[in-house]
Amino acid sequence: MKMLVTGAGGFLGLNLLERLLSSGHNVCAINDRPLEPVALNAFAALPGSLKIVAADVRDRSAVRKALTAFRPEAVLHAAAITLGPQARLASAERTLSVNTLSTQILLEEAAQAGVRRFVYPSSSAVYGPAPFAGPVTEATETAPAGLYGYTKLASELLVAEAGRSRGLETACARITALFGPWEHDTGVRETLSPPWQVAMRIKRNEAIQLPDGGARDWTSGRDIAKCLEILLLAESLPHRIYNLSLGAVWTPHLLCAAMGVDPDRSEREDPSEVAYNDDLSKSRHPVSGARFAEDFGFQFMTPEEACADYAAWLDTSAGQGMVRRTTPNGVPK
Repeated sequence: MKMLVTGAGGFLGLNLLERLLSSGHNVCAINDRPLEPVALNAFAALPGSLKIVAADVRDRSAVRKALTAFRPEAVLHAAAITLGPQARLASAERTLSVNTLSTQILLEEAAQAGVRRFVYPSSSAVYGPAPFAGPVTEATETAPAGLYGYTKLASELLVAEAGRSRGLETACARITALFGPWEHDTGVRETLSPPWQVAMRIKRNEAIQLPDGGARDWTSGRDIAKCLEILLLAESLPHRIYNLSLGAVWTPHLLCAAMGVDPDRSEREDPSEVAYNDDLSKSRHPVSGARFAEDFGFQFMTPEEACADYAAWLDTSAGQGMVRRTTPNGVPK
């Protein structure tokens, strides 16, 4: 099947490319920067074919040209700026244009090009503080608490409207916190995941001090990529909105155990050690991925399985190559 993926060089994008190419699909990858050489070397051995287009997703003419030349049957629009609570990474204007204006451009051009299905990776950020109050399902009221969540919710509404008015088959996937293979600093994510930060410290043989608390439903990017592939390929879509989450909360201590390290424990939060976006004094509840699991018979990895999988990947040539991209402070070279 021919598929077009935007934001292909990001954390989620690389996991999705690996999954789609492993399944033998023909993929057109749009990204505004060159893809990681380590990833390209790994993907070259996969059975699918990859065409890379260097373009900004806000450039309508470039998007139209790619769609016209490649003629994909399905589009997945993953390009986004992922802001944390402080929203210091990018201006509001740039964030809105990358996260939401580009979605409208992609929807219009995809419909014009005859694309059958459009899948949008949204975020559990649309629920705002709801996970602190109790478990979250698709029935939980949306209440974004920051600009990033608002841009994701706005794009969901644009996708739903395109499904009604433009004849596209559409699905929105509300993704919870990602971690795992191919995570790296792309410059468009305000804080990399605590599991990534922990993994980099372990790989550099540094002492690790973790605060108590900070549990979250981090879900492997590999599982999320599998879910998105299902949404791209499914004969029918029982629902138009799905939460994607393993459905359990855990702390990075579990990843330390998978990597054979016993971290020092501390009652205090030390931003110089591991940065969290969450208030560690509050307990989070998981986002439920039960609807997706039931509709498609999918089983998410358990936290232990996901941590073991990530630890094993870090020991592969690709994993080691991504680790070597960082300086002793964890900053990309």
